[in-house]
Amino acid sequence: MAADWLVSRGAAAGIALCAAASVWTALPGVAAAQSAGETGAAPAGRAAPANQAGPTLRATSVCIDQEIADRLAVKRRRRQVVDRLFVKQARHELSLVGGYYVSDLFSSTYALGASYTYHMTENTAVELAGALTHANADLIGALEGERNMVLEDDYAQVRFLESLLVWSPVYGKLRLGGQVMRFDIHLDAGVGVIDSPTSRGAAGAAGLGVKLFAGRAFAIRLDARDHIYRQELLAERFIVNDFSFTLGLSLFLPMRN
Repeated sequence: MAADWLVSRGAAAGIALCAAASVWTALPGVAAAQSAGETGAAPAGRAAPANQAGPTLRATSVCIDQEIADRLAVKRRRRQVVDRLFVKQARHELSLVGGYYVSDLFSSTYALGASYTYHMTENTAVELAGALTHANADLIGALEGERNMVLEDDYAQVRFLESLLVWSPVYGKLRLGGQVMRFDIHLDAGVGVIDSPTSRGAAGAAGLGVKLFAGRAFAIRLDARDHIYRQELLAERFIVNDFSFTLGLSLFLPMRN
């Protein structure tokens, strides 16, 4: 702030000197003396030439150009000294999440998970995520009755393991309760495997998420993700889209930018 004040005072002083010089040069006597000094003659009683306004306009334009240049220089210095408040590049992110799991063929239930993310740049990262839920079969009792078939385990665990690429195209800030907080919006996509009584094999994943940064080492994250895989139930095969909506807390290492 002190440096900006000094620069602005100096710019104002320079503009004042330029303006004074412009007025001084515009005076008829001074203009005549300058003209006589250049030509070697001192014409007496001659009026100032009509085009004497030319030097004044040129001097004024120089003052204005110098003022603009000084302001731009101050802005450039401000941009150089202001750092990004939350840096993700080359940092490790550890997350714990929990939320709601919506299944195509089963009832909705809980979801718990954890993930490790390495941020290669501010906008790109790779993530390894795991999640745990269960197959809640409350809604398929009618199917069991029609086909005289019963699931061996209608509360079996379902485990996901996924490898994702993460891209954060949007970064911004918002005001909450009088405080300014940073956030980003990220997209993720990848592949993984699923282990459950009704499905064992490859799965695809794609999602959208938001991270709200607190301090320099923590973030609150909200994720919505679609899990696409093949599921076999009651002797039939389906391609399902199961959605998970989770809220979690992330820790960034090292804990300083």
